[in-house]
Amino acid sequence: MSHSPSPLQIATKIHFYLMRELGQGIDVEKMLKQPRYARDVLLVCDACTGTELAQLAVQYRSVRDLYKRLDQQQAMQPGHAAHPTEWSKNTTGFGVSRPMEDSGPAPDGTQPPEEQRKGWLSRWRQR
Repeated sequence: MSHSPSPLQIATKIHFYLMRELGQGIDVEKMLKQPRYARDVLLVCDACTGTELAQLAVQYRSVRDLYKRLDQQQAMQPGHAAHPTEWSKNTTGFGVSRPMEDSGPAPDGTQPPEEQRKGWLSRWRQR
């Protein structure tokens, strides 16, 4: 099983090769976070034909695209769905929960009696 380098590792190599070839490095963090900056760096690498920089540019693009596809696949898995409300962003991944005060109808569509719905909360507060 071969291990492919991460975008961070490739960007770091690009930084050091550019330092050696041109005397000017890059902002690695900016390259990883800003697509336009990454595009500009990769165009400079492409222009250095016959060097390892051109190969690193190709490798960076393929690994970056692979990571994007993996992120998209992970986002589509259960537990990674967009949460409909602000308070539900910090859930555990076991599904979106609702506060008890605003629990709404039961899954079968029936509305629980008010005393059943809030009864446990008032008992808990008395402790």
